[in-house]
Amino acid sequence: MAIFVIVLAGFFITKYLVTSKIESYVENLPNHIDLKYGDIDLQIFSGSLNLDQVMLTIKGQTTDDVNAQIKLNSIKIENLSYLDYLFKDDITIETIALLQPKITYYHNDKVKNESYNSVFKNNLGKTIRIHAFEAQNTEVEVLNIENDSLMFSTENLDFKLNTIVSNSLESKDFPIEFETLSLTSENLMYSLSEYENLSISSLAITTQNAGFSNVELKTKYSKSELSKRIESERDHFDLRIASVDINNYQLKSILSSNASFTSENININFPEFHIYRDKLIADDLTRKPLYSKMLRSLKFGLNLKELMVNKAKIIYEENVKSDSAPGKLQFSELDATIKNITNLKSASDVTSISISSNFMKDTPLNVNWNFDVNDVNDEFIFKAEIGMLKAEHLNAFMQPNLNLKLEGELIKTYFTIDGNANTSQIDLKTEYDQFDIIILKENGKEKNKFLSGLINLFIAEDSKDDDDRFRQSDTKTVERDKTKSIFNFVWQNAKSGLISAMAGDGEKDN
Repeated sequence: MAIFVIVLAGFFITKYLVTSKIESYVENLPNHIDLKYGDIDLQIFSGSLNLDQVMLTIKGQTTDDVNAQIKLNSIKIENLSYLDYLFKDDITIETIALLQPKITYYHNDKVKNESYNSVFKNNLGKTIRIHAFEAQNTEVEVLNIENDSLMFSTENLDFKLNTIVSNSLESKDFPIEFETLSLTSENLMYSLSEYENLSISSLAITTQNAGFSNVELKTKYSKSELSKRIESERDHFDLRIASVDINNYQLKSILSSNASFTSENININFPEFHIYRDKLIADDLTRKPLYSKMLRSLKFGLNLKELMVNKAKIIYEENVKSDSAPGKLQFSELDATIKNITNLKSASDVTSISISSNFMKDTPLNVNWNFDVNDVNDEFIFKAEIGMLKAEHLNAFMQPNLNLKLEGELIKTYFTIDGNANTSQIDLKTEYDQFDIIILKENGKEKNKFLSGLINLFIAEDSKDDDDRFRQSDTKTVERDKTKSIFNFVWQNAKSGLISAMAGDGEKDN
């Protein structure tokens, strides 16, 4: 009987001590942290702790503004080694489960990143070991503290980490280590900028792989509304991707200057990309770096072994005149393989891009493009092969934008651009038949016979004069406009090459 009384007394004393220690910890939290809960249930023998109706509020340390609120139905802690908690420097827990958390976070641009990073620091002076941490049916909202606008949201988020260790004695940027991760969520929305939103219908992320379904990147405003809001040209986007698969990835040091992302393979499946540019808006005259320099300038390490784009469709529209429809270029059935997308200084392999597509309606287009990211001169080689192209198919772009029409056929065209950040040379040869340029009057409909006749005096009607039925360009140098993109540079080269081949003698000087 005495032993029973001692055990029973020990049980109540231990429960009282642990409960008191928890309550004391809650009461002595920093002034900017407020934790409330409805009830506490501690099971000594099983080492389980349950807090119901939890509300955690975190305020600014120098202001009274609420930075974050977390509301939970309950927090369940199972198999807590409370003896270790009372008498040792270790906290060992089997499972922590957060049930139906609703997280509201207020983002403040004025707060330095270092302040956010400190949230993840382990300041308890103890090593924490958790075998499993999970959050079920979570809702997250991130709001801009200045205007209360929604910056990020997601729902039905389930999150699980296994074998977690956090050691306060180790000096790490992110002092939490874990073996496996599992995350699923739905209806994610992220405000990328003042003008664009990213949305994802569903996602699933594990320690090594990630998958995203129904990914959309859209401009927040209509085309006309965007033009009213911007002072210099900015593309209007509508990108929809059926799915994105990221395989065998690693994400390291995400909160430090040594952050890096690597992946063996990324697949982007069935993207459809509509791009609209209003050329009635003032040009954006900022300098546009080539992709090699953009990769070198990234603030984090990147090493993608292979990225594949499958069955893409791209429609580019450009509005030059207020009284006519925009010109249009279209690529369909586009497949691309990009290898060695990296900014590692140790990278020995060049970045290579291979593209096959139908241009406009049904013209085969094949591109091979490569560059060395570590080449500070940004040298590149761009090769293209264009199949049968009916000139009239280009008129959807040429007529409204350039006030001219084309007739005839480009039977086969090959060109190679050897360029760098400043200049390039193009080697082009083309076979064509009955090619004619028609300059239109100001109304964009009637033929300007004089100008059309004048320009065609300099254009060979076809390429039949040459033995190999190809006419060759003799373009010496093309200067790059650094306020334009790489694609404008490619276009300027192709245009110069075509004019040289058609208006010259069809031979290349040696």
